[in-house]
Amino acid sequence: MPKSKKFLCFTVITLLVLGPVVALSLGTTEGQPVVGSYDEPYEKTVDRGEETTFRWTIEKVPDDPDYTVSIRTEGLEGLNYQLDPESIFILKNDKIVTLTVEVPTFPDVEKIEASVNFSFSREGKIQHQAERDITINIGDLPDAAEANTIVGGYRNPLPSPLNGPIGAFMLNLLIWFVIGMTVFFIVTPFLHKLTKKTQTDLDRLMLKMIRRPLLVFIFLYGFINSLLRLELPFEIRASLFQVYSLLALGIGVYVAYQIFDGILDEISLRRGGETSPFGKVLKPIFEKAGMIIILLGGLIIGMRILGVQITALLAGAGVLGLVVAFAAQDTLSNFFSGVHLLLDRPFTIGDVLELESGEYCRVENVGMRSTKLYNIRDHEMIILPNNAIANQKIKNLAEPDKKKRVVVNVGVAYGSDIDRVKSILYDVLKDEDSIIEEEGFEPVVRFSGFGDSSLNFNLRFWIDNYMKQWDIASVIRNKIDQEFREAEVTIPFPQRTVWMKSEIDL
Repeated sequence: MPKSKKFLCFTVITLLVLGPVVALSLGTTEGQPVVGSYDEPYEKTVDRGEETTFRWTIEKVPDDPDYTVSIRTEGLEGLNYQLDPESIFILKNDKIVTLTVEVPTFPDVEKIEASVNFSFSREGKIQHQAERDITINIGDLPDAAEANTIVGGYRNPLPSPLNGPIGAFMLNLLIWFVIGMTVFFIVTPFLHKLTKKTQTDLDRLMLKMIRRPLLVFIFLYGFINSLLRLELPFEIRASLFQVYSLLALGIGVYVAYQIFDGILDEISLRRGGETSPFGKVLKPIFEKAGMIIILLGGLIIGMRILGVQITALLAGAGVLGLVVAFAAQDTLSNFFSGVHLLLDRPFTIGDVLELESGEYCRVENVGMRSTKLYNIRDHEMIILPNNAIANQKIKNLAEPDKKKRVVVNVGVAYGSDIDRVKSILYDVLKDEDSIIEEEGFEPVVRFSGFGDSSLNFNLRFWIDNYMKQWDIASVIRNKIDQEFREAEVTIPFPQRTVWMKSEIDL
């Protein structure tokens, strides 16, 4: 066989044997997913306590088998961050991966450098890996004050040996001490004199409450500001600001509660003092609720300052709150109805109410869950849930005043002189001293209609005390009966005459 034919045969055999391998190799290289950018920088400047987002696009070759993608981060330990989708997912099509990083409020570094590793696997074997770097420059960091300077940026004027940073530190402490004393002994007393010209005591009360905490805050800030004149390392500056923030938070929580309590005292005073329903019932509840809310708010802020992740805690607290609210919805309904009754004050203790059932009850006590009512007619104590009180129509006989209109009905026999009857009834009303006769409240006698057995009249008159309505109505009825007897006016009783027609001829 000629050499040219041998070479040709060798080439064909080589291609037949190695071709699939080369093709498979080329296909695998071309089928690798690509982790690309999302047209945004991967080095950002972010302020303390803020969030930033990084995105990458993962492009998958069409018709290529699915990958299991796992994402691993390095350099984000101790930080709050979130991946979307999760750190492990199946890549079926092109995907956008989002990394959200929250910068701590008090970081211990000035720059965060991290890497994100993407691993693509099939059947448990890693086929491809890619790594991308990110950089976060932290802004709004506590800057070091210029060394050997005092408040206002002026150079340290002290002579040797106090012309260095230690002397500047001591001089700054003295300056802030003078500022605090000036505010405490001059500024706040001057403001207190100005508040005496106002009509409310609330501003004077608030100024009195914040006077001492303000002095402590000025001393605290002055001490931290003076320490910054010593050219301290960044880590120490960050720790100082963290401690300062926690102490300032404590002062803020204390002042917030004192102001809240002072406002409650002012409201209680305007609503009748400590013996009023607001002072006895609502004020203690609001004080405890306000303390809990303010302390919880301070605790949440304090945890943020310390770098504790509270997202999961808040979510769990929200779910727990929904469960408790659903389980205690009746109790909560009565509670908020009680708050509404005490704040809106449709009635007060001692008022007499006419319920939808027709019962006349005196208010004995308004609690947070129920209201106690005394049934005047039946000598019974009625306890109603507050939501039952709030959801029904109630007549408060004590409002707008104690006047009460009383109606007395009476009937006379057919054939009686109507004008004479009305005159007798007017005389009965005029002889009763408890009946009001002032303008707009004059007594009225009306011929109201023809009854089955009588001519009907009604007497409408006003009395000065609703609690006398039953006694006075009884007195009026007695006098009517007496006057009718003397005037020989008959009060008929119901009667019926039956005529029977008989077909029997008697």
